[in-house]
Amino acid sequence: MDRNLLCGTRQKIACMRRRPSCAGPWANKLTDQTQALDPMTSHVQPFQLDGKPARGRIVRMHSVVDEILAKHDYPEGIAILLAHALTLVAILGNTLKFEGKLIMQAKGNSVVTSLVADYKSPGVEGAQGEVRGWVNFDPDLYDAAVADGLDVGREIPQLLGAGHLAFTIDQGPDTDRYQGIVGLEGATLAECAQMYFDNSEQLPTAIKLSAGRASDGWRAGGIMLQHLAFTGGIGEIGGDDALFDATMDQEDHQNELWREGAILMASARDEELQSNELSPKGLLFRLFHEKGVRVFDPVGLAVLCQCSRERIGTVLAQFDDTELVDMAVDGNVIVTCEFCNKDFKFEAPVD
Repeated sequence: MDRNLLCGTRQKIACMRRRPSCAGPWANKLTDQTQALDPMTSHVQPFQLDGKPARGRIVRMHSVVDEILAKHDYPEGIAILLAHALTLVAILGNTLKFEGKLIMQAKGNSVVTSLVADYKSPGVEGAQGEVRGWVNFDPDLYDAAVADGLDVGREIPQLLGAGHLAFTIDQGPDTDRYQGIVGLEGATLAECAQMYFDNSEQLPTAIKLSAGRASDGWRAGGIMLQHLAFTGGIGEIGGDDALFDATMDQEDHQNELWREGAILMASARDEELQSNELSPKGLLFRLFHEKGVRVFDPVGLAVLCQCSRERIGTVLAQFDDTELVDMAVDGNVIVTCEFCNKDFKFEAPVD
């Protein structure tokens, strides 16, 4: 995968610019100049640590995850897996610097055979990113996994098994797709993504994801921290264009600062990532207030589903009458959208 497309430091499009909310680190209070969002609103909050070669994203996925999972009757372990995937793709997709789509696909050989989550980046400043996802799994194998003591903290070995995780970037018609693949070798989706960035992109990355069901519905949250690139000279600091000024003899020191930031990030608790009372900015302040952190304008999230009767009708028109008759049940061809679980009914040709 072209590093500049997903996590690079130089490419920039004006409509995706994010402004810092304050000139310096937080001291004893938070100076907040970014646009206000309701705590229950799903959104991604970009940030950068002061004094450390690290930038990141924190995401709150309450309304979006609840809406997507409400359309399906997934058992708890499968729902949590999809919530983790949606959270991860929102964090990674928010790093795109152009209007396009990040598609994350996991292929397994166990309870779950396929998992898809994608993020469509906004085309203009102030617009929302859009996410969707679905899971294909074997209910009998899932019940057996639960009977054996399913641990959702080990979702890869216990639900997906052996396979791979692919990240595909689609910039639209008449463009090449870019894809990166990593084996399902970690315990969680977050660990697999970390291994991809560490090994394929040489970009040290720390990710933590959390999801669960509360009395008011499903909640999910996550946080990612990435090591800034070394420039060997003077570089920009700020937002997605961040470069870190460091000579080779400074690199060890900067790597130590990065590790400190990753340790602080890992202290985020599940209840904090899922909270509807502690805002993402409030959590960032708790984690990083000693050194300071800059926040950038958040990007809202919404549910994306591109299905329509017209689109599905176009697909069915490619089949001949004999094939459509074979597909029919009681004289109708019924097509179900995997993403939103909506049924579309078409009258089959008369045999």
